[in-house]
Amino acid sequence: MKRIAVILAGGTGGRLWPESTGVHPKQFRSFVSDLPMVLDTYNLVCKYFNPADVYVITFKKYKKLLKSAIETLPTENILLEPFGRNTAPAIALAQAMINHKYDDDDIITVFPSDHIIGNQDEYINAVATSIETAESVEAIVSIGIEPDFPNSQLGYIQYADNGIVENLYEKGVRKAKVFAEKPDIDTAKRFIESGDFVWNTGIFSTKMKLLKSELNEHLPMLSGLIKKIEAKIGAEDFNENRSYVYKQINSVSIDHGLLEKTERLYIVKSNFGWSDLATWDEYFNHCEKDKHNNVIKGNVLALKTSNSLIKSTSKLIAVTDVDNLIVVESEDAIFISGRGMSSNVKDLVHYLRAKELNKMIK
Repeated sequence: MKRIAVILAGGTGGRLWPESTGVHPKQFRSFVSDLPMVLDTYNLVCKYFNPADVYVITFKKYKKLLKSAIETLPTENILLEPFGRNTAPAIALAQAMINHKYDDDDIITVFPSDHIIGNQDEYINAVATSIETAESVEAIVSIGIEPDFPNSQLGYIQYADNGIVENLYEKGVRKAKVFAEKPDIDTAKRFIESGDFVWNTGIFSTKMKLLKSELNEHLPMLSGLIKKIEAKIGAEDFNENRSYVYKQINSVSIDHGLLEKTERLYIVKSNFGWSDLATWDEYFNHCEKDKHNNVIKGNVLALKTSNSLIKSTSKLIAVTDVDNLIVVESEDAIFISGRGMSSNVKDLVHYLRAKELNKMIK
């Protein structure tokens, strides 16, 4: 049995605008560490997987960014989407492009490229358990984090507390009951109180043949179109055909398209320290604070300021007499928000697109 890793590195990270843009999205930038996020993920994954079996899928337009971020990544391990169609098509395409290299019972594990990991040893143990479970049970095994506060920006999975083989149960494996994608804050509070929910990390393991059959069952239109792409692998017109067919694919997340529907979902409970760095509020939470609980980055003068994130790329940002504020400056724009509300930047990005102010979002 071989272990295969696929890292998802598409998307534009719009909720970290104006630093993350369509030209240079967050996965190719450094935030909490000094390395691009995709390189941090790749390095960590390669601690458990053979680098020859680690693949990264991204948009065609990001190929140069990817090669620059991970210089040691072999060209044949770079998988390209013509353009974005969300995570389910990306995963289906990645599998189709590597199918010929692997057996049906080999285990594929999918990783987002833009997460922050705390205890790396515990993280690898959770990945190992997900692979062990996927090998012994016909299942899709997702890694879940036991939540310690209600978060309305994350997906949740409810699990049952019985029916698992003892050795796997002791390792935190549970059968999933309900998948809940990004509940409102009151619902998230109820999930926490019930004690039988985990945060969905987006990391999961399954056999190659099971992933294919589950996609066939729950996303038949997608599977049919991906098969047309797979049939052309090695042909002279492969790239042209891939783009033509991909245009016909609807955007759908793997969560909504498959994980919410499958009867074969299991989870591994873990607590390795995890964050989906999706918003400036999450960035604030992970940075060191000064004595006034501020995160100050770059060319900033902050007087009588508390509980705030002030981040400059080049220009001087001068603030005084403010509290609970987020100010982020990039080369093209300045974003200002109240702390706790930074996820609403997506509304600004949508507005800029609608007004065709594309140079601000690219």
